[in-house]
Amino acid sequence: MSDGGGDDGGKVLCRVCGSADVRSLGRPRYRPPTKVAGVPIRIDDLNLFHYRCAACGYQFVAPVVPEERLLACYRESSGKNWTTDPAVDASIAHHRFYANKKAVLERFSPGKRVLDFGCYDGGFLSYLGDAWDKSGIEPSTVAADLAASHGVRIIGPTIDAVGGEYDQSFDAVVSFDVLEHLPDPVQTLTSLTRLLKPGGVMVVETGDSGNLAWRLSGPAYWYCGIVEHIGFFNRQSVATAGKLAGLELLHFERTRHSRYAGSERFRGVAVTAAYLGLRALRAMRVPLPTRLKVIAEGINPTHFGSRDHFLAVLRRPT
Repeated sequence: MSDGGGDDGGKVLCRVCGSADVRSLGRPRYRPPTKVAGVPIRIDDLNLFHYRCAACGYQFVAPVVPEERLLACYRESSGKNWTTDPAVDASIAHHRFYANKKAVLERFSPGKRVLDFGCYDGGFLSYLGDAWDKSGIEPSTVAADLAASHGVRIIGPTIDAVGGEYDQSFDAVVSFDVLEHLPDPVQTLTSLTRLLKPGGVMVVETGDSGNLAWRLSGPAYWYCGIVEHIGFFNRQSVATAGKLAGLELLHFERTRHSRYAGSERFRGVAVTAAYLGLRALRAMRVPLPTRLKVIAEGINPTHFGSRDHFLAVLRRPT
């Protein structure tokens, strides 16, 4: 399907459902300097636009940032750029709601053999404990080595590198903070589905473009201001992507990506309200001081732990 930009005459189709009923929401807005996983990346040569599909609700940036550029950043990233491992950061399991993720996984998984797609340093898998047989897919060599040192079996850097010997091997696939990075989400989900046993489940978490603050901010929402985030799901679009990949949606719940104190959330709500107010004034062409105009034309300046993510469980039919 075509993945052209907004002004080049190319026809843009939804990357999930293939519909041509897509609308440009304008240029994406990124914080300078542009980086991926802490590594500088060039995007000034790309004619990027942010789109929304009217048919399934999926939002995406097109054309895609070339995959080789992204993978180069992940390969070069430091394993210490961030961590998912409670052994490194004792607060991470609490901060990232690992207990809830584990409870959902245990509720729906038919067994204890799990694959983490995008496992990074294997933190969540370590949190699951010794009762689970744990495998991972991870493009960052430094992070993959860290995960392996924690007992995670790394079966490949990407899904395309995973051989057929792993077909129908896993009771569950988990993938947190990955779907938003995928240039062809249906193809990737289809490839992951072949690794699931019949009746196996896929547990995914990603940003929820159905969140109210997100809908009000559009492409200026903070989550869209990260270069490697190129696709944005809601309940309808993740169900559509799952169905096309041979999966059925079993469970959907809105979540917070990270835990913040009540005072931080209150401050974030206040800052976001002020930001949206400035955007409204700017849209009405009300004269603003230069500093406020820059803020109004930029991205939503805060992330305050609102329920702007979702956790979804997709099952491969028996």
